Amino acid sequence: MGENEIPEVYIDQMRLTIGVFGVSVTFSLSEPHPTSAGAPKPEDKVRVRMSLEHAKVVAMLLRKQLKQYEENSGTKIAIPARVYTALGVAEEDWGL
Repeated sequence: MGENEIPEVYIDQMRLTIGVFGVSVTFSLSEPHPTSAGAPKPEDKVRVRMSLEHAKVVAMLLRKQLKQYEENSGTKIAIPARVYTALGVAEEDWGL
């Protein structure tokens, strides 16, 4: 990889850890064709660390951009009810 090249990755899972001094987000990719009976271990692709303040601003900007996309496109990014349940959040949390 050249000096000015930035790696691009696709992820479908993440782990989030918050401590008193910062946030760590590990982005992972699931196996495309799991063969074992147990839950396959995803492959970690990249870990991003930042301050609590930076993480809060990133969350605010990401929410703002996604809501703006929904408004401009006239479409709603649909999340299945079982995902809300598994994550312990409600659809109403999006409208905060």
